[in-house]
Amino acid sequence: MATGRISKRTLDAFQSSGMTGFLWDEDLKGFGVRVAASGAASYVIQFRMGGRESPTRRYTIGTNGSPWTPATAREEAIRLLILVARGIDPMEEDKKRRREAVDLAFSKYADTFSAACKGKGWKTLVNRSIRLHLKPVLGNKPLPTITRSDVVAVFDRMPEEQTANKRNVFAVLRHLFKWAVSRGDILHSPMEGMETPLPVKPRDRWLLDAEIKQIWEQAPKTHKCFVSDVLRPRRSMA
Repeated sequence: MATGRISKRTLDAFQSSGMTGFLWDEDLKGFGVRVAASGAASYVIQFRMGGRESPTRRYTIGTNGSPWTPATAREEAIRLLILVARGIDPMEEDKKRRREAVDLAFSKYADTFSAACKGKGWKTLVNRSIRLHLKPVLGNKPLPTITRSDVVAVFDRMPEEQTANKRNVFAVLRHLFKWAVSRGDILHSPMEGMETPLPVKPRDRWLLDAEIKQIWEQAPKTHKCFVSDVLRPRRSMA
């Protein structure tokens, strides 16, 4: 088993010798580089989860070349081996990170939530809220990392006069996080404990008699769907 401090010099020498297989670092236990017959080199770590009784496992850091050099691969190997020492499987951690970056990215997740919504009116509200107010702020931020301050930023961005619309967006986002919790994609909603935006204050103004007269006179000229039974001419029963 070839050993030595993994550096650009030792790796170049290993490759130029025509040797294949593993070169294990003599300073950082578990850190190695694998050289294939083609000469391509890949950095790896070798570890056990659960003590000597557990099988040896290998995790590939990456192929030699930007961004992986002997120096950067060593830094990554140190990070991963610290995870192992803490009882965290680097492979599972990598799967989790990839899932958060892709499947649980807010933009994609919001589309998945929208597709699951039922009811034409509700679905329209969901799509509009996501497109105009949620994606511009939350973007591709992983769902499990979204905090209360991120949610607050959504409503801070909305115009002050959109009081009623804030309640709609609040309802959409609250349902999205509740749905995510029910699926096990997040442990809890960042909106827990948040108060619903205040409702629109009712107006005290009533229509004047002259304004009612204008509406009465103009109503028959509008589309038939707006004409009430009172104004619509009744058909003869004869």
